[in-house]
Amino acid sequence: MHDLHTHVVPPATPFLDRLVTADPRWARLEPGPDTGDVLVAGKIFRTVRRVAWDLDARRDAAQAAGVTGQLLSAMPELFAPWAPAADAADYARAFNEWLAGELPRHGGFYAGLGVVPLRDPDTAAALLADVAGAGLVGVELPAGPPTAALHTAAWAGFLDEAERLGLLVFVHAVGGPGLADYPHPMAANGVLFPASIGTAIGGLIATGAIAARPRLRLLASHGAGSLVTELPRIDFLRDTTPALRELMPESAVESARRLWYDPLLFDAALLRLLVDVVGADRIVLGTDHPFMPVDPVSFLDDPLLPAGLAAAVRTHNPAALLGLPAS
Repeated sequence: MHDLHTHVVPPATPFLDRLVTADPRWARLEPGPDTGDVLVAGKIFRTVRRVAWDLDARRDAAQAAGVTGQLLSAMPELFAPWAPAADAADYARAFNEWLAGELPRHGGFYAGLGVVPLRDPDTAAALLADVAGAGLVGVELPAGPPTAALHTAAWAGFLDEAERLGLLVFVHAVGGPGLADYPHPMAANGVLFPASIGTAIGGLIATGAIAARPRLRLLASHGAGSLVTELPRIDFLRDTTPALRELMPESAVESARRLWYDPLLFDAALLRLLVDVVGADRIVLGTDHPFMPVDPVSFLDDPLLPAGLAAAVRTHNPAALLGLPAS
């Protein structure tokens, strides 16, 4: 059982002393014996369990629960989309160096995704060779980068380089500026996360960015949220709009079937719909560990879902995406 949507909070983030003093918005961890507080702008954003930063304790607990491996990615609050490009690049290098250094210490249990500066897609693209050289399997991006959407020309070079290097691109849902409009962050999470990831992946499909990169490995968090409801509309418009057919050399559903998805839709019927559209082999285990209070994918064993899907999601499909032997 290999979990591909898990998050880590480095104990030394943001790594560089000058960043801590330069801007309080850099997330940092104040660890305690069993839990730690993640501070953003001097306020507690989230209290996390020790397994968020103690990778030895995390591995032991996960193995005891039957997990055979985890793909580590930054907690989304570590994206720092507001950060100036130079500082963000320095932070990304420090994060990636830390994560790459941790992986060999745990007997192959972990794989890792790096981060990149979000306000400078060209620098982000240039960092990908270092990410690959460090032994990280890919990078994590927010569904809504701060200066340009992922489907725009600004990110084209980045996607080209990720495809060339064979790196996995994990696109994670975010709340974005709309968070401020909600009285509680979990209310915003419930509404904005499905919309943000659906918009990001739908944009990549509707502009032909996925069709143009047939070897790009892209994993969408939260089952790509609203995407499954967008695909019929996109294809209806493509079928009736010659200019859109020129932009999209294949149907939206065909492009969607090139991608990978975690099952975090919180409902067996919704997951069944996604499986019917993209195929059972495109769903990989992802639990948002260690931030969910209960198992968010317990519905994988629901009889509404196809026979064998749970086993494929937990073992065969993650192994196929990462190029590992199935276990």
